[in-house]
Amino acid sequence: MSLGTEIKSDIEQVLSYGELVRFKYYTEYHTGDYDDEVTIVQSGVDVWTSGLQQPISSNTYKSEGMLVQQGKLLADDKKLYVLGDVSVSEAAKIKIGMNGSPVTEEYFIVNEGQVNKWNVDGIPIYKKLYLRRLNTGSFIGEN
Repeated sequence: MSLGTEIKSDIEQVLSYGELVRFKYYTEYHTGDYDDEVTIVQSGVDVWTSGLQQPISSNTYKSEGMLVQQGKLLADDKKLYVLGDVSVSEAAKIKIGMNGSPVTEEYFIVNEGQVNKWNVDGIPIYKKLYLRRLNTGSFIGEN
């Protein structure tokens, strides 16, 4: 067994103690002559997995604290750790539901696809996503 496989197994065990998280994937279609004329349609099936959420660190000596100071992250954003093989394509819009089934809160990935991923020996171990709450629960133009 390789080091990457062992680490992935350990991370899977840790993440199994997290909460149930739903990933809902969308495709964006431009429907008119203007950039803001879009329709967003769900594509594929929902993916349920386990994830660990944590608050954003506002410590100025950490990278997250600097992102908060620069306005790229907000103090009430969250970070979510999921398995490395969860699909987080930059080409698709993704809505992430948390806090139960049915979900009670909807989030999106900050900066469209800003995902930190860690691999060991070519094996995807885990991903860290920065999330922001969708106040209305849906994207603009979502059908």
